[in-house]
Amino acid sequence: MNKRMQRLTLLLALGVGITVLPLATLSQEKKKGKLPVETNPFAEDPQKLLAERDRKKGPTSPGIDPAFLVLPRPSERNTISRDLLTDDVRALSNKALEFLAKSQESDGGWSDTQFTSNTGVTALCVLAFMAEGSRPRMGKFGRQIDRGLEFLLKNAQTSGVIVGKGSNPYGPGYEHALSTLALLLGYGDMPWRPETKDVLSKAVQVILRSQHLDGGWRYQMSREGLSDMSVTANVLWVLRVAKKAGFTVPRKAIEEGVKFVEQCAMPDGHFRYRTFGLQAAPSLGGTGVIALSNHGDLDHKLIAPARDKIAYEYQRYTVEDLKEQRFIIFGCFYASLAMYSCGDTFFVPWFKKCVEVLTAMQRKDGEFPDQTGNIMYTTAMAAMILQAPLGYLPLYER
Repeated sequence: MNKRMQRLTLLLALGVGITVLPLATLSQEKKKGKLPVETNPFAEDPQKLLAERDRKKGPTSPGIDPAFLVLPRPSERNTISRDLLTDDVRALSNKALEFLAKSQESDGGWSDTQFTSNTGVTALCVLAFMAEGSRPRMGKFGRQIDRGLEFLLKNAQTSGVIVGKGSNPYGPGYEHALSTLALLLGYGDMPWRPETKDVLSKAVQVILRSQHLDGGWRYQMSREGLSDMSVTANVLWVLRVAKKAGFTVPRKAIEEGVKFVEQCAMPDGHFRYRTFGLQAAPSLGGTGVIALSNHGDLDHKLIAPARDKIAYEYQRYTVEDLKEQRFIIFGCFYASLAMYSCGDTFFVPWFKKCVEVLTAMQRKDGEFPDQTGNIMYTTAMAAMILQAPLGYLPLYER
């Protein structure tokens, strides 16, 4: 069968309406330029036809579990990564990664100004190197990743909590969630560390046992107390990855966590830090979108207002205004995950503005500071943002 007949057969299989003409007549009409494009089956791109079929079907799943959501295929290959990753952007990210590489400590971990030998900071640094494309013992930063993951494994407590001596004084909620996430993303590439599976199994169980009665999570690994939006979104993110990696995660735990996130939402697109009170921070919009989209409901009514609010905030403020905001890189990181998941229409303008902010903030050695003197976790987050268009880090999904 020649290529022309193959394409015709494909279109018929897809159920595409075709005006059938004799081949001789069809050829003559094409030469005269009289044949409309919509009746010319040979002018159609099969990739676009398949993408259109997928778009009409919407996101699908092989089961009821949203962790395995299959999104519609793109209609065409785009050049966004090449367009966004300019020489200047690559220089920013490379300088940040080199700074992190030379800052790794002898035990494989990283310390920050406020967090000595911290598992959460270490996990973020490992993820930053993964965003470059390196894997444990593979690639430019493979050695740093391997040693960082080894540090996390060595700091897994008998209780299952992954926490070092420099934990957040409020509790290890962030450290444990981020450490679990980094180990999950390196899990399949470390056959020389068979203990990883057991560590991860216990780590996931600790998270499930620590879910509060209101459905969320907070700093302490305990069921007591009230939850906050930020830690809860991070934990839901980790649970989805754990489910995809083959660990048991009850659907009820995720559903209750999502309900808590929904209760934190405000009509204007912001999310409150807690269910009570009116105070909201722009960075929480990003975590809100992540929590809701990770549940599989890409058309959730709260996503569009939160997405639009993030876009508006970055449009209305100048670079100088943004760089002076409290914990701006923390907010940019979560906003980057949210805007990326919403597609290029929203991500591209947001990314360009964020690059301007990060360019204005990077110091001469490659580091990015926060207002309290920390430089490691912020540099790792900035590096992940700058490398998002590469698509190597599974955190950035569509």
